[in-house]
Amino acid sequence: MNKLIVAAASFLVFSCLSFAEAQTTVPDPGLLSGDWSVKHAKSLNAESRDAVWKFVNNLWGNSDLSPPNGKLCDFQFADLRHSGELSLVIGDDYGGTAECNNVDIFDKSGTGFEYYWFSQTGPSYYDEIDDLARDGNQELVVDRPFDSGGIDHCTATWPAIYAWTGTGYSDVSSNFKSYYEEQLASLQKEIATAEAQDQAGNGAVPQSRQSAAESPALASPQVKNGPGVTGIVTPRHSSGSLETPALSDSATSEEPIEASEIMCLKAEAYKIERFLGVSRDAGMRDAIEWAKSDDPVDREFAANALAGIGTAEAIEDLKTLSSDPDRNVALGAKADLALVKTPVATYPMIQGELLTPNVGNPPAK
Repeated sequence: MNKLIVAAASFLVFSCLSFAEAQTTVPDPGLLSGDWSVKHAKSLNAESRDAVWKFVNNLWGNSDLSPPNGKLCDFQFADLRHSGELSLVIGDDYGGTAECNNVDIFDKSGTGFEYYWFSQTGPSYYDEIDDLARDGNQELVVDRPFDSGGIDHCTATWPAIYAWTGTGYSDVSSNFKSYYEEQLASLQKEIATAEAQDQAGNGAVPQSRQSAAESPALASPQVKNGPGVTGIVTPRHSSGSLETPALSDSATSEEPIEASEIMCLKAEAYKIERFLGVSRDAGMRDAIEWAKSDDPVDREFAANALAGIGTAEAIEDLKTLSSDPDRNVALGAKADLALVKTPVATYPMIQGELLTPNVGNPPAK
């Protein structure tokens, strides 16, 4: 055979093999078979993102790691089960238009890996892992969207606190009063800054009849009820990182906060007030004002807010919005009316499924 033909054929075979190898997901054997005990936390958290992303996709049975099929935003190994064995927590997305809107946990077991995916109960955004009670046990905080006016509007999020409870990761938010009091104080600070900017003429933020920063109901919170109605879309605090999102500093903030951002700040503050038992109808005055807006996006936001309040007066106003001349507002309000009848006290427990390398099923996009 002609040497040139042989060389060309050899090059073609080599190229095909190289391409096939490049398209095959090869997980880091250290993550598959390595020691996940707490003594190795430093080295495990020093793993490259590529290695971790290959590892989890191998568990899902994915071989195509191209950008349209999702990405890893960040990861962290932490002792969430309080057992001395680490859990792998990742913030990621499965492709599509949303950014980093999933939280997944992988726990090693004797027969494979237990997989817990939080997006099964709606969009989830990593917030932080911390020992919130200062008792030596770590909890996971996941931001859950609950109010938005659509893709062109901010989305208010609720920081739900999860802990391992023996058979899954449960919403234990009601056990952490002091955490939500701190969150409320931070939100008050942001709201006061934004409203001061508006009064100084630095931002085009409309005034409302009630300010969350000035509400007397914020003075002495007490725990009573769990979080209320949930929603969808992209969260106001979405950093795409497993580092705790930093809140604005009122002393140094230079950029004025947009009007819709103010609405989300207030919605988050009011939801915490209701959660802590400060005021059952916290946010009602602002929700009424938003419902009167000429902008249908604001009225959509108002409908979600009214559903979250859920009092008799709020439901009546929600019924009015269900006849709104804007079709999207009316449909959204009707959906909210159905939800408000069965408010969510806590988010469902996240239960796992067993995965083994190369045979697992990837999550639905």
